[in-house]
Amino acid sequence: MRKFGPLFFVLLLLLGMSTSLVENSRAANTDIIINEILVSANTETYGGTDWNGDGSFGKASDQFIELYNSGDEAVNLEGWSITHSSDTGAPNCKISAGTIIEPGSYLPFYSSDTWMEFSFFDGDTITLTDAVGEIDQVSFPGGDSDYDIPYGLDSTGTWVKMSSGSPTPGGANDAAWLGADHDKGLCDRQVDHVQDGSYILKGRLVTMNNQRDIIENGNVLVKDGLIDNIWKDGEEPQGLDGIPVVETGGNIYPGLIDAHNHAHYNYIPLWDHDYDGWDNRGEWQALNSYKDAVSRVKNHVGSGAAADCDLAADGMKFAEVRSLAGGTTAIQGGDIGKTATFKTILARNVELYNFGRDYVQTKVSSIDSDYAGNHIKSGNASGNLDGWFLHLAEGIDEESRAEFDILVANDLLVGELIIIHGTALTAAEFDQMGAVGASLVWSPLSNLLLYGGTTDVAAAKAAGVNIALAPDWAPSGSKNVLHSLKMADWWDENVLGDIFTNQEMVEMVTTNPIKATNWQGDTGSIRVGLAADLMVLEDFHSDPYRNVIEAIDPDVRLVIVGGLPVFGDEDLVSQLDDEYELIQGNGFTKVVDVTYDGVSLAHKSFADISTDIAACMAEKTSAPLEKIFAYGDDRFFDVLNRSTAFQEGNRNIDLWSDYYDIEIGADGHRLNSSIPLVEMPNDDTTDPEDDPIEPVDTNTDPAVNNSDLADNTLQDETNPANETKNQLVEDPVQSDAMFSDLSTTETTIYVAAAAIIGLLCAIVASGLITRLQQDD
Repeated sequence: MRKFGPLFFVLLLLLGMSTSLVENSRAANTDIIINEILVSANTETYGGTDWNGDGSFGKASDQFIELYNSGDEAVNLEGWSITHSSDTGAPNCKISAGTIIEPGSYLPFYSSDTWMEFSFFDGDTITLTDAVGEIDQVSFPGGDSDYDIPYGLDSTGTWVKMSSGSPTPGGANDAAWLGADHDKGLCDRQVDHVQDGSYILKGRLVTMNNQRDIIENGNVLVKDGLIDNIWKDGEEPQGLDGIPVVETGGNIYPGLIDAHNHAHYNYIPLWDHDYDGWDNRGEWQALNSYKDAVSRVKNHVGSGAAADCDLAADGMKFAEVRSLAGGTTAIQGGDIGKTATFKTILARNVELYNFGRDYVQTKVSSIDSDYAGNHIKSGNASGNLDGWFLHLAEGIDEESRAEFDILVANDLLVGELIIIHGTALTAAEFDQMGAVGASLVWSPLSNLLLYGGTTDVAAAKAAGVNIALAPDWAPSGSKNVLHSLKMADWWDENVLGDIFTNQEMVEMVTTNPIKATNWQGDTGSIRVGLAADLMVLEDFHSDPYRNVIEAIDPDVRLVIVGGLPVFGDEDLVSQLDDEYELIQGNGFTKVVDVTYDGVSLAHKSFADISTDIAACMAEKTSAPLEKIFAYGDDRFFDVLNRSTAFQEGNRNIDLWSDYYDIEIGADGHRLNSSIPLVEMPNDDTTDPEDDPIEPVDTNTDPAVNNSDLADNTLQDETNPANETKNQLVEDPVQSDAMFSDLSTTETTIYVAAAAIIGLLCAIVASGLITRLQQDD
């Protein structure tokens, strides 16, 4: 029998590929059963249905697993769990307290509530358990499910793919669907990216509240992700015993808001072109040199097609770390694919679910004369619209400016409007924006690099327009919001005549974008009851607002999102988190934590993320991986200094000399800092596992200079908690010896079977490519 093992295996494989197998196992004498599963929920574009009625279409919202009570009594499902085996989405759903399923009732659990994502490509096994053990289990194979065709129990009680029917969540499988108005199951999400517990941060509080209070020797109590209390020394409230206190020695601000980006491009460095600027975005987007440097690289890195790298989720995490390095706690313009892998960790993603709602809309493409925008009008009328980010008038010609006329003609000039760029707009358009309370996002560095000029923010200010400041993307923009402040400050002082105060400049990256998105009641200032989205900077300037404008990468001491310490200096982060990696800058070191239990693909370290993206980029470009920090990125400042568009009219903009030429001491901080650093404890023990783990260099292209990765190089934190997180699981390699004892006849049969399998694989691959194109 051993001799024929490989052949037998092949025949079994061939049989498995030719049949759709749905497997089910169930505990005896159970009344609660898995009744129906929808894996491939179609999108609105392809005629999908909003099965749960929440206004969203597709697998991130409408995938579901439905339970059925076949018994005669109601059952309390509190404490029961639904788990699945693939590594996509959250690993489990712990059913919420008070979940009762009545006899004869159906209860679907949707992905919008479970955060689970059943895997089409890999197949999945879904298991229902109670406090004692397994109740029911269903498995389906990879590459098998069809759009809006569920798996379910047929009239004989057999699990099948219901190819002749459509989903019926909330009702019987053999009956007509009754619509989205049905009971829905809820989960207590079992993930570690929700801060639990309390701690106190001490420092100078720059609150950015309505009164713009500054509290010397202030204290912030963070509890379960929220700001629970604020006081100054000597006015301590009761009940603080046992709560850890972190002495920051710096200035504590609300986290900075990035109101415009295309983050899924941000591993690509500044585009080094020799053009002197364009009139509108359509001109440079059409160039092959742009496509070679930017869009084709991005597509190769992010696409899941067979010839590409499928690193879209890694790219977003890289981009978010790059933003965190500048104190950013929320970022606009993220990826819309594989969001389960990044949407709940690191920075907030403005367009995704935040603060119990998802009321932010975005339009990147040009607005056409027949664009109705009914979702904007209805959202404005109903109050279900927090903000509408619209790329408009990006250019310096009349064609760009005329886009505003279409907006007005189509009745889309609403108070929730947030115009990104508006480079071609004049005082007349800004007056109209000011009259309705619309907002503007200004990205000066990107505008200057592409068009040689930037938005008339003086006219916008005069018209009362709410102005936010943002970096735009890495190929033509600033590193992060903190870096954008320096470009804006240079322009204000050297071109505008210093029309903005230091406080007004900081408001452009805190309270103004928060006002634009209608998040004032959620975050954006240091007030009791708001989310603990905070940034700590070194205190080196008497003016706390100037302290932000002039702060550089080494000055970012701590970044907190929803109470979680996600980035900063080790002496502070280590007091709040014991799992992190080191990021080495030019003479300074920061730490970051990108791995989170319960989040899809969040097992991967930042070192591995950086290495994998760099290796993939090297297949398409000689440009290096983008650097996380501005300080020490010589290439970045060299491109700016050589750009004829950026330096149009002999401007002589030298951001390095004006803002970054700061001497850093041996401790990694500017020499005039007043920070009393916490001394890290020395570990005198010697252990081979304590040696730093260098990232693996997978780049074999000599055109890529490995030194360009210097400031993104990470070392694994020498903490026992990290040993499991950074273990590598290697796939076993099958030896060719498995074929050595086959006879000629057996080999012929084997080869024939393999040929048939190859043909079937080609057919399946063709279907998968179509699937990938539709999913993308």
